[in-house]
Amino acid sequence: MATKKPGRKYEEAVYAFAKTLDQSAEVLFDHKVPDRDTGELRQCDVWINAKFAGHWPLSILVSCKDQKRKLNSGDIGSFCDEKRSTGASTGVIYSRSGFTKPSVKKAQANGIACCRLYDHEPADLPSTVWIEHFLCKPTIELRLSKNLTKYGLTTWNDLFNLILEGNEEKVLSVIARTFSVDEKKSISHQKSLLKQKVTFPGNWKSDLILKVDGFEQDLVLTIIGRWKKYRAKSEATLLNGSYCVSDGSFMGTQYGPSIDTWGEHPGDAWEELPITGFSLSTNSALAILWGTDVGGLLRERVGSLSLGFATG
Repeated sequence: MATKKPGRKYEEAVYAFAKTLDQSAEVLFDHKVPDRDTGELRQCDVWINAKFAGHWPLSILVSCKDQKRKLNSGDIGSFCDEKRSTGASTGVIYSRSGFTKPSVKKAQANGIACCRLYDHEPADLPSTVWIEHFLCKPTIELRLSKNLTKYGLTTWNDLFNLILEGNEEKVLSVIARTFSVDEKKSISHQKSLLKQKVTFPGNWKSDLILKVDGFEQDLVLTIIGRWKKYRAKSEATLLNGSYCVSDGSFMGTQYGPSIDTWGEHPGDAWEELPITGFSLSTNSALAILWGTDVGGLLRERVGSLSLGFATG
């Protein structure tokens, strides 16, 4: 049983990608053309017959190098000779391992495009080419203005279960509703800035005045909302397409990592950023997680804790 020659799979991948670029072009795999000097047939990994603007004919020689080392100037020189010998209008060379800086300069000087193919692989390109993925999720912090032990309240659940004077509503319900309103305001303000720049939503702070039967004075409960910010690790952002090293362009699709919307942390593919002092670049994608069941979260995480300040 015949085995495929080394690099065949890589050539097939480049060929498959090339076929997606122009439906009107003729894309040929493992094609042979006569050498313009000797007349002998020369093997071409991929050969493309196309028409510029649908009118002027042109031919493109595509060479695929599946090697462990970067291509150097000598490799580019050999490919320039190959392009001339085949009579191709222009040439494109793909390298799995990339190119040295001198080889890219030599290729540019000779009108050769140096490219890399990505097949759901990590984004190791310049950050100006691929989109960085970010996300943020809200956290809540509660602070009390006074000690409530003289009223027999020792845990946060004791406070959450208090009934407010006049409307028969529990304190926890008021906290959750206030947090939700302020959260939406923060997101709304962030959306209003999108025409100017991509930015994280802003943090917020609210003071609740709580009137409770049997209490000599009103209670002041401070609610602080902060956005936890995360950035996707570069190795978790996958590319599927072609990057042209010669001009810095990318054609294809990008995939950000999955997000754990149930857990306290979005997942191993995300790294937490400083709360302040970090701004987003223009080529950023931001996911905002919001609408959390704040009441349930507070019951679960801080309900049994002693009164003071609490975060969730």
